[in-house]
Amino acid sequence: VSAITIFQSIGYYQNTNLALVWINRSVDLNLLGFHVPVAWFNSIDPLASIVGVPLLFALWRWQATRAAEPDDLGKIAVGAWLTAIANLLLVAACLLSPRTPAIVPIAYDVLLGIGFLYYWPTLLALVARAAPSGVKATLMGAVFLTLFISNTIIGWLGGFYEHMTPANFWLMHAGIAATGVVLAWVLKRPLKRALAIA
Repeated sequence: VSAITIFQSIGYYQNTNLALVWINRSVDLNLLGFHVPVAWFNSIDPLASIVGVPLLFALWRWQATRAAEPDDLGKIAVGAWLTAIANLLLVAACLLSPRTPAIVPIAYDVLLGIGFLYYWPTLLALVARAAPSGVKATLMGAVFLTLFISNTIIGWLGGFYEHMTPANFWLMHAGIAATGVVLAWVLKRPLKRALAIA
């Protein structure tokens, strides 16, 4: 399950790497008469995650009353979908205009922040619940290796930025994140059996 999340982490964490380069080069940073500093975009997805917590809890409670709340792997898949959609938003922006309005990367970061809430805390909770007691702390620590792997790959993929169009670069990341969706759904039944989770 942890390995599945590597794909959406790649799509997510590029926002603190090449996304800032793209914003600096391709985004009109004037928003309602104010010049938005590029570095401020690093604050949007954490803010979206903080604000999104009570909203998602309310949504999940509402879904639970209707027996429609996604299970852990379903939430991880939703997080991957939102990450893919966020990257597709940048693809569309690149194709529609050479100078993208600042609202687009803001929406991108908000989607990423909500997507992160769907997959990362869910993964940590799943591992804490399903790991054998003797190795629970070790496996909780091992989950963070997925971030090491993701960020290593992100750095490598960043090297392709100068050799691709921005639209193709973000399309590649959308496809990588969507791979996490596919894997979560394809492996859902065997993983649920292995983890003995409902």
